[in-house]
Amino acid sequence: MKAIDYRIEPATGVDAAVAALQANEFAQPIAGGQSLGPMLNLRLAQPECVVDIASIEALKGARIEGDDLVIGALVTHAAIEDGLIDDVTRGMLARVARGIAYRAVRNSGTIGGSLCHADPAADWIAALAALGATLDITGPNGSRCIAAGEFMVSAFETRLEAGEILVGVRVPALSAEAGWSYRKFCRKTGEFAL
Repeated sequence: MKAIDYRIEPATGVDAAVAALQANEFAQPIAGGQSLGPMLNLRLAQPECVVDIASIEALKGARIEGDDLVIGALVTHAAIEDGLIDDVTRGMLARVARGIAYRAVRNSGTIGGSLCHADPAADWIAALAALGATLDITGPNGSRCIAAGEFMVSAFETRLEAGEILVGVRVPALSAEAGWSYRKFCRKTGEFAL
């Protein structure tokens, strides 16, 4: 099946993305396209406008702020898996990223896209909630933070309001005494968890 006709609006900055989303009532942002792309092709998503945020450089990096790691929403699963960003969790982020789908998906798929897709079987939301992460959101009314564990309202529904985008994930550092374990049960490697 092919997607319905829709307009693509490129956004080169966060403010431009917010403005484009606000100006188009039935718009959705896209970056890596690993979640929204298939939904468009199956016509499960039928936006009039797709706001392309893939070129927003401010969302592609990661930085340390105090004891927190702030990961831009456009950082790919592969970048996390490969250790291209600092890891204040002593390997947990890389372990979670390594279990997501297969390498081609991890090369394009983003942490922000996965979170905003809000599939309850996806990897990031449970792991980030367990780590006490918060999500940085920007929209027409300014910026706000929400706990990762409170971001999903239900399957495929988040607390993002009209015109808002996820700009980053704030992960607190694990203490030297903290331990972690991550177990994912699925039929085949790379699948969604059962």
